Amino acid sequence: MPTEMGHEAVEIVTMGLDKHGKNYEAASSFVKQTFDKKFGSSWQCAIGEGFGFDISCQRKFLLHVYYGKAAALCYKSG
Repeated sequence: MPTEMGHEAVEIVTMGLDKHGKNYEAASSFVKQTFDKKFGSSWQCAIGEGFGFDISCQRKFLLHVYYGKAAALCYKSG
């Protein structure tokens, strides 16, 4: 991700996790909807503990970050 976009994205993820706590489904939905509004459509977001992934995504549009025990994977598909 471009630097400024990456900083905003991390802020959105932390805000979603702070707001929804361990309700990862609600946090993921919040992050996806916010990303779609702010950065354009086609975003996917997975938040949880202990998961793996193998994805295809648009170049420069991937965020994988840990916040406490939770990991967030956000990427722009298609």
